[in-house]
Amino acid sequence: MTNQAPDAPPPEANAYAPPTAPLREPPVVHAPDTATSAQRIAGGLLIVNAVFLLVEVALPANGREPSVLSSPVALTISALIDGLIGTSLLYRSRKLLLWAIVRMGIGLFVMTAQAALKDPFLAGMQFVVCSSLLLLLVGDAGKPRMAVGGALFGIYAFLRVLGLSAELTGTNPMAVLIWQARGDIESTPAGVVTGEASHYRLRAPSDRWRLRKPEAARKTNPLADRWISRPDVDAHVLVVAEKVPGMLVLPDAMVDAVIKNGKSSATAFEFVDRVPLRTHPEDGRLVHTRSTTSGIEIESLTAVVATYERGYQVVAYAPKKVFAQVEPELRACVESFELPTDEKPGLPADAEALPPGKLTGVATNYTLTPPSEAWALRKREVTQKDNPLADRWIVRPDKDAHVFVVAEHAPGAVVDLEKYVDAVASSILERMHGTIESREPLRTDSKNARLLRVHAEAEGMKLEYFYGLFARGDRAFQVIAFARTEVFASVKDELLKAVETFEMPPENTAASTKR
Repeated sequence: MTNQAPDAPPPEANAYAPPTAPLREPPVVHAPDTATSAQRIAGGLLIVNAVFLLVEVALPANGREPSVLSSPVALTISALIDGLIGTSLLYRSRKLLLWAIVRMGIGLFVMTAQAALKDPFLAGMQFVVCSSLLLLLVGDAGKPRMAVGGALFGIYAFLRVLGLSAELTGTNPMAVLIWQARGDIESTPAGVVTGEASHYRLRAPSDRWRLRKPEAARKTNPLADRWISRPDVDAHVLVVAEKVPGMLVLPDAMVDAVIKNGKSSATAFEFVDRVPLRTHPEDGRLVHTRSTTSGIEIESLTAVVATYERGYQVVAYAPKKVFAQVEPELRACVESFELPTDEKPGLPADAEALPPGKLTGVATNYTLTPPSEAWALRKREVTQKDNPLADRWIVRPDKDAHVFVVAEHAPGAVVDLEKYVDAVASSILERMHGTIESREPLRTDSKNARLLRVHAEAEGMKLEYFYGLFARGDRAFQVIAFARTEVFASVKDELLKAVETFEMPPENTAASTKR
């Protein structure tokens, strides 16, 4: 057999030879200390997560609850560890691979379980990021596992970017879904909200507001009766309802307590203003404040509405950076507050129901007509304790309005009406340091009675009075009707009615004719 020439064509293939399969490419064999492609991807994602953590630390007050694991120091250390491990894997080194797997394993099981007790959504985020990285870190992940791991991290990163953006801008369009996932809020707009402890009403200013579930609201603030929120801007309105049986709650005193509590609970507190509440000018006040608590700057409008037996705080607030944007809605919400109409108040401990018809005096048989069914009779022993000269005393508890009668007797004398009025007026000026605004004949008894309109202060309260001064024969009477200045207008007609319908006892003829 001769050798074939080098430039001769190849021999023809044997047509009878069996077919042969194409040769496979040899598998890629990684050196024991070289990271796989999936592990290198995980390294890059760890660096991305480190950036997220550092941005979170750099942000001002971000609303995290203070804890050892969420403090700026802990987050910075976590970011450095993630950055170190990620860089090592990205450059193909497996020296820190085991540490990466242990770190993600602890995060998956320990940190997720811990977060689940406080925040199910945060626990879900922790589960997703740790699972995504473990899928890439463990073993030699193929393309399906790489795809799943990358997709999970993409979901985490998307939500992370939204959250950090919300921290910077104050607006988070995904917040409603996040809060619903946490189980914090109802799925439908709040609309008109009725209280639980008391049937007041509150109207949400738009469809973007949601009612917080009672258990979530009370977990945040045990005193909250109702709580509505606008999640996208982290704005809130909550109601605290208090009941004090048989007592009148004064709005200004309640505001003083609110301001005092605000100062004591905040690291920084600024009082802006305090004005009558537009929709409840008589028994409501609106307080505007700014405060910082746990590093979070907020601005608040607190409406205080105080009535007989009830005191309400309607607290509307938002982060300071978005307050101007939502202030019109917050004001509309607090001004929509309506007092309950289905609750009949009880009597004060020092009062009892009025007898039917006209009320007759104790010292003598004059009569006093109660102005309406809203009035009650103060008990005799309480009346004598508060003012030993008072013979009868009626009160309207829901307005803190009062009418009492002083009966005076000068046997054998004839009381001069004008001199009697002069003596009472002098006492008002000297003892009460009051101001007499008018003096005129009483419309219903111009012969025997005069009406004084008086302004005075007692124990820091501004008071308005009607003094009905009556004299005939040897008897004289003062019918003193009064209320606080801020409520006087609403009971003015009833107070005047009590004075004008007062009837002296039958005339003592012998005394009245004596000169």
